[in-house]
Amino acid sequence: MTTPTIVYLYGQTLPNKAANSGAVIGLCSALAAAGERVCVISPTGGTSAEIAATYQPHSGVTFQHLDVPDSARRYPAFAAAAGRAEFARAIVITRMPQVAILTALLGRRTVLELHQHSNTFKHWALWRRLLHLVRPNRLRIAALSQGVVDELDPLLRAKGGEPTIIASAARNFGADGKVEPLYDIGFIGSFMPGKGVGFVETIAQLAPHYSVVLYGDPSRDPPTAARLSALPNVTLAGYVNPSEVAAALASFRVGLAPYDRAGFGGDGSPFVRADDLSSLKIVEYLSARRIVVASRIPSVTRMVADRHSAMLCDPDDPADWLRAIDTVLTDRALGASIAGQGRALYEQQFSFDIRARRFRALIDQLR
Repeated sequence: MTTPTIVYLYGQTLPNKAANSGAVIGLCSALAAAGERVCVISPTGGTSAEIAATYQPHSGVTFQHLDVPDSARRYPAFAAAAGRAEFARAIVITRMPQVAILTALLGRRTVLELHQHSNTFKHWALWRRLLHLVRPNRLRIAALSQGVVDELDPLLRAKGGEPTIIASAARNFGADGKVEPLYDIGFIGSFMPGKGVGFVETIAQLAPHYSVVLYGDPSRDPPTAARLSALPNVTLAGYVNPSEVAAALASFRVGLAPYDRAGFGGDGSPFVRADDLSSLKIVEYLSARRIVVASRIPSVTRMVADRHSAMLCDPDDPADWLRAIDTVLTDRALGASIAGQGRALYEQQFSFDIRARRFRALIDQLR
C-alpha cells in the first residue's frame, strides 16, 4: 500500500446520509488531486465498493475501517489508529476535537476542522485539560465560520494558533444552462428543525401556481412531510445520494435556503447557531448555477450579496420570499444574472480545489 501523507479520522460510518460525509470525501479527493495520498479511517461500515459508488472519490483516496466502541473510548481508539507505523509521517485531519487533542498530544501534526462551539462537545471540560500538555505547532484549527471563531475556547485558540476560516465547499456541478428544469422551486437538505422545511411548506401553500420539489429524508419530520405530500404543487423526492445530487440540483430553477434566525438542530442533533453557519446548501446551489433565495442572516450575508449572487429575504416574512421568487422567475434576465454571478462566486471561493489549497497552507504551518 502507498504510504499516506494525510490521514483523515472521520467519526461516522461510511456511507451515510449526513451531508458532512460528502464534504469530507470531497476535501480528501481534492487533496488527492493536488498530489496528496489520503487515507480515511472511519468506523466499520459499508464496503469500499459501496463507498466508492456513493461518493466517487479520487483514486488517491483509500479507506480503512476501525472497530470503535460507542463511548468516549472511541477517541483513544482513533488516535491509536493514526499512530500506526504506516501513518508515522502523515498529517492528521479530524472533526473530532477530542481526537485532535490526543493526536497532537502524541506529537502528531494535526488539523482540527472545527464546526461548532466547544459547549456542544461531550465532556469538554475534562478534555480541554489535556490541551495544556500539547506542544506548540502541533495543532492548527480550520474554523467553518466567523461565528465559530468568535466563540472559540481561549485555551484551544492558544494551543491551535489563530484559526483559519475555511468555509464549506461543494463539488463542481456545473449544471447545463440549456436544460429546462422540471420545477420552479427546489430545496435540498435536512428535514431537521431550523433547516426551513416548514417554511417551504408555507411558500408552497401561498404560491400554488409554482411547482416545488424537496429532496431530503422525510422520516426526520413525518408530520410536515405528510402535509407537504398532500399539496398538489409539491413533490417529495426523498433522500438523494451524493452521486445523484447533480441531477437533483438541475431539476429546479430557484433554490431555497430558508434558515431560521436562531439556528438549527435538535431531535437528537446538537443545536447549531445561525451565526456559526457556513451553508453547504447555498454553496451547492451556487455551483449548479441555481438562483439562490436565502434567509437574510449574518452568516449568509457574509457569503452572498443581495440581488447580485442571491436574493436575500426576511426569515420570518413569507411575503418577502414570494416577492423575491416572483421577481427572479418573472425577470429572466435578472434571474440569469444572479445565477451567473453565484456560479462565479463559487469558482472564486467555494470549490473543493480552493478549500484543499487552504488546508494545504494550514498544514504547512505545522512542524
